[in-house]
Amino acid sequence: KRILLVDDNKMNLKVASKLLSPYDVEIIEASSGRECLDIIDKDTNFDLILMDDLMPNMSGTRTLDIIKKISRIDGFYIPVVVLTANATSGVKEKYLELGFDDYLAKPIEKDELNRVLKNFLKGKKKNSD
Repeated sequence: KRILLVDDNKMNLKVASKLLSPYDVEIIEASSGRECLDIIDKDTNFDLILMDDLMPNMSGTRTLDIIKKISRIDGFYIPVVVLTANATSGVKEKYLELGFDDYLAKPIEKDELNRVLKNFLKGKKKNSD
């Protein structure tokens, strides 16, 4: 399984990669919405995108809009889960209405990450529990 991890903060990329390390996944990192789109332009073979929303120049929401337009033309589908420190009431619903497939609050909780991965990757873990 392949995950495209998108965040403008190097520390957030490092933390998320570490949390993903027990799973049997290949992680490709992008540090901006633009870089995410450049990667998808060359390779749409991802099982999941985990994407920060609050990024400079191009937000995760704007990047998602472009991904959805490209996918309608090219016929691919990659689920996109928003990663955000915005965990106030009603935010999850807002992101789902904007078209994200799911929501993960930062800091990422292992149980929530496990739920998302089970949902989108069918829970493939190196050391099955």
